[in-house]
Amino acid sequence: MERAKRLLFDNFELILVAVLTLATAYTVLISSNKLAFLNFFYIPVLLAAFFLGRRRGILASVVAVLMIAMFVVINPELFAHNTIETPALNVLLWGSFLIITAYVVGTLYDIKTRATVDLKQAYEGILEIVAKFIDAVDGYTQEHSVRVSRLACKIAREMDLNTDACETIRVAGLLHDIGKLDINLDVLNKASALTPTEWKHMMTHTNKGTALIEPMGGLLRDVLPIVQYHHEFFDGTGYYGVGDEEIPLGARILAVADSYDAMITDRPYRSGRTPREAKNEIQLRARQQYDPKVVEAFLVVMRNEVQTD
Repeated sequence: MERAKRLLFDNFELILVAVLTLATAYTVLISSNKLAFLNFFYIPVLLAAFFLGRRRGILASVVAVLMIAMFVVINPELFAHNTIETPALNVLLWGSFLIITAYVVGTLYDIKTRATVDLKQAYEGILEIVAKFIDAVDGYTQEHSVRVSRLACKIAREMDLNTDACETIRVAGLLHDIGKLDINLDVLNKASALTPTEWKHMMTHTNKGTALIEPMGGLLRDVLPIVQYHHEFFDGTGYYGVGDEEIPLGARILAVADSYDAMITDRPYRSGRTPREAKNEIQLRARQQYDPKVVEAFLVVMRNEVQTD
């Protein structure tokens, strides 16, 4: 059911165009003044060109023209009107303008899309640089943010989250430790366990992280609660005492991915655990520290990776 919903969501514009095209064709067929209703085809064609690009816009317009042409072939008098003696020519002119409109609007869409892709590539590059800079501050966690981001994204996909949600979680994974840039380096790189005072200072990195990200604006607004709450425990005993469904799902996913990578990474005061030991530990802490549904998806992801290897 969830996969069907995601398929419907991802193809919503295409389905809407198809439904509107068929509905318009039916309206034209049953209406008394058929020529007047031909212009209703501009609605699905413009939607296709604006949301799906030039190729699909032109395809929608050609389909509309072919449908009407078929009506004319079957019944040449179908589009006859009081003052119009050549309905076929009228339909031809209408179809030409429809295709030209789809081409122009679709071309504008493609130009805008190319500019957006260029901007996104720059955005992706900046995020990767920032993530590596964050990890460079802590010499013992090189590439940690990148690994957490990838694992969190895989868990999100396994849980059938939509594309936008997966992207938000991926970005949150890259930026989840950005607040450590404002943490004392002596505390961050301490070769022994932290004192209560030092640990309290370390805990501020989630607040500091959201404070650093917030001025970046709309693109990253959905990342904020994930970064803020990724150290919450499912039973409500984490940093801020938030638990269960009150913790954003993205933060619950990130908590598992972050913990797993931290467990298998060597630290100055301990050696990293094996992947099997880390997986077992996370499984044991389900319902206490981690959302059991997220843990279940995480274990599926890890099994799939082992089979792939």
